[in-house]
Amino acid sequence: MIDKTALAIKVLTDDVTVIHGIFVAIKRSGFFPPAPFLNEFLEKGTDSCDQDGIMDRWTPFILSSEEYQTVLLWWLTQYPGTVVAGFGAVNWNEWVGVIVRGQMYGYSDL
Repeated sequence: MIDKTALAIKVLTDDVTVIHGIFVAIKRSGFFPPAPFLNEFLEKGTDSCDQDGIMDRWTPFILSSEEYQTVLLWWLTQYPGTVVAGFGAVNWNEWVGVIVRGQMYGYSDL
């Protein structure tokens, strides 16, 4: 049985080091995705923003609410002050769009 919490932490850790990893932008934004959106990302098994294919693929998975809380607490220790916000988005792509647009246009309070 795989430790999904450890795997999620590894995926996010790897993603923030990839030049075009989406979690680079998420880290800079000061926000973190709600559980359903993070699970959509983890279910893909790849970061489509990693245009250079630097990051390894992973076996798609989802986190339980308890596992999500553990990952969130880990993220908060790495990036204090991060806020979980949904921005009224209905899915991962819409949520990421808010993050990316906010950085492109310099919104400080998305």
